[in-house]
Amino acid sequence: MTTIAPHIRFQEARERLGLSPDELAARSGVSDAGVWDIEACEGDLTCCYSPSDVRKFCRVLGIRPIELFTDEISEPPVSADELVQLIRAECRSRGVTLEQFEDAVGWRLSACIEPPELLLEDMTVDGLQWPSVSEFVTFEQDLITLPGVGAGADVGSP
Repeated sequence: MTTIAPHIRFQEARERLGLSPDELAARSGVSDAGVWDIEACEGDLTCCYSPSDVRKFCRVLGIRPIELFTDEISEPPVSADELVQLIRAECRSRGVTLEQFEDAVGWRLSACIEPPELLLEDMTVDGLQWPSVSEFVTFEQDLITLPGVGAGADVGSP
């Protein structure tokens, strides 16, 4: 089975709509260079944009976020609140505070989880997949299956 990289899927979706990169940029609220970079650099979409940004792109492209990353998912959807609860529960089960976890992974999670929806705005897709986090939070739960974002999301939903 051949996997199509997200930046290729992104470009193909844009081209199906007949939009130029500049038109997509204007409709998405990003710079022209931003769209060009997403399409030219394999990891740009996931290292530079949050799940909320990806959702904006997908609304303009008329696709669901899952369509940029995979053809199918196996994990049930979780909300941003449930995701934050999973992170906190895992810290408790490992006997570490959120602050100790932050020190171990090198970024400040506490600044972007209150309210939980900030996690989807302030973290990049790659940040949510970072190995220190992904030990207990799967990629599917991070982005693809979030209600309003992923598999069951209505393209026009916020």
